[in-house]
Amino acid sequence: MSGFSNRYVGIVKEASYGTDPGTGYYFGEVDDESIKHTYEVLQRTDMSRYGAAKSNTGKEFCEGDINMAAINDGFTATVLTGLFPTDTVTGSSPTYTHTFTEAGTDRSFTLKVGREEKEHTYTGVAVDSLSVSANLNEYAMVSASFMGKAESALASVGSSLTGFSSNDPLYFADAKIFFNGNGTASNLVKSISFDINMNRDGDNACGLGDATYVRIPPFQRREITGTIEFNKIVHTAVASEPTYTQLTSADGLELGGSGIELKVQLGNESVADILTFNFYKIRFEAPDANVSGRDTQTMTVPFVALFDTHTDDGKMMDVVMKSEAGSAF
Repeated sequence: MSGFSNRYVGIVKEASYGTDPGTGYYFGEVDDESIKHTYEVLQRTDMSRYGAAKSNTGKEFCEGDINMAAINDGFTATVLTGLFPTDTVTGSSPTYTHTFTEAGTDRSFTLKVGREEKEHTYTGVAVDSLSVSANLNEYAMVSASFMGKAESALASVGSSLTGFSSNDPLYFADAKIFFNGNGTASNLVKSISFDINMNRDGDNACGLGDATYVRIPPFQRREITGTIEFNKIVHTAVASEPTYTQLTSADGLELGGSGIELKVQLGNESVADILTFNFYKIRFEAPDANVSGRDTQTMTVPFVALFDTHTDDGKMMDVVMKSEAGSAF
């Protein structure tokens, strides 16, 4: 059983791209990871042979995902700064409020991954996408996708992993969904999931003379998509939920204006551990409310988050985390 204590994932912000700071790592309660070194193979064919006779290693990089329960800790907060690089801290001890916003300088990280016998190091890593889901009778889950430079040399597994948090994970019983600025949480939502995708460009992070990335893979179009499942077809809103009639009207339904239009709040038994995702402009797509046999009828609604051009908003979304940490991540 000793091998399990040597399985871990740690993350730290880099001061300069591709340079491992060496200290300051946060370690997360990760369920599984798929981060790996990979490369492209070039093959040379010519007209004089019926098959390829020569090959070389092409671009080398790392990529992969992690999956974990959502926890208000330094690991989750650091991952969030890969998508929301500005962390503004307010409040006082013992609970501070961290507001992560989209504007700011893009960040890179170093990942340390313990795999029983050896520690793998990946530098120059950027967060490419983040997925969040909350379902009935489950923990709220977070998945993140990374891409970065080629793997560094192997090392001995860490002997003193002090960056783990003792906080409990966030789960369904304390999850709340708010629509259209309504202060009352909806009790009709069965599940919600959404993805934030940066569409990073790995090809334009390279240059002639180098086999791996030389800068943070630049992000392109920021895309935010999601799906909400209601426990019944919504004909009459209880807390400003989108109704079937609104969703199927001639122009569909868009929630936009000054302020938060969709708020996803995750929590646990502690009122100090709250993680909130705020969306400022939402466009709903066509609902699915079909019936099958004797199954309970539900309503599933896809949505996309848009950039809100209002002066007091001027963004797609932000994230608010309650934390005992008094300094910005």
